[in-house]
Amino acid sequence: MGDFYYELAVKVAEICFASRSRNGGIIAVTEVHEILNRKKKSYSMADIPIAVKKLGKLGGGFRIIKVGKSDMIVSVPTELDQDHMEIMTLAQDGEGCVTVDDVMQQLKWKKDRADRAITLLLQEGMAWKDEYHGISFYWFPSVWKEQIQIQ
Repeated sequence: MGDFYYELAVKVAEICFASRSRNGGIIAVTEVHEILNRKKKSYSMADIPIAVKKLGKLGGGFRIIKVGKSDMIVSVPTELDQDHMEIMTLAQDGEGCVTVDDVMQQLKWKKDRADRAITLLLQEGMAWKDEYHGISFYWFPSVWKEQIQIQ
């Protein structure tokens, strides 16, 4: 039984590492489940958190966090606080994207708090910045992909 989860943990880690340049080290459990089951193996959604827990014991930042309605695997040692979670949840509700104004209005934050939280997410590659007509849009690829799968 233990070998099953260690084998699965290695596969989950490979998926996380392969997608890190795209999502900054945060990926939806549903996306990992979908990728795993493309290979004709049948893993349940319940197996993935157990495998991630085993990876977490090895260090390196592997853990599962709740973002809005979704469970996400974090595969980097960056500490995400409640502010980061709230921004990602807001992005999930907003089709994967937020602006600083969205954060300030929806979460009732001051600009410096919103900027500080978004800056860390950008630095870690968990968010992408897009400028359009002088407005900065912050896209969250892992949340955006999860949003598409929920619909």
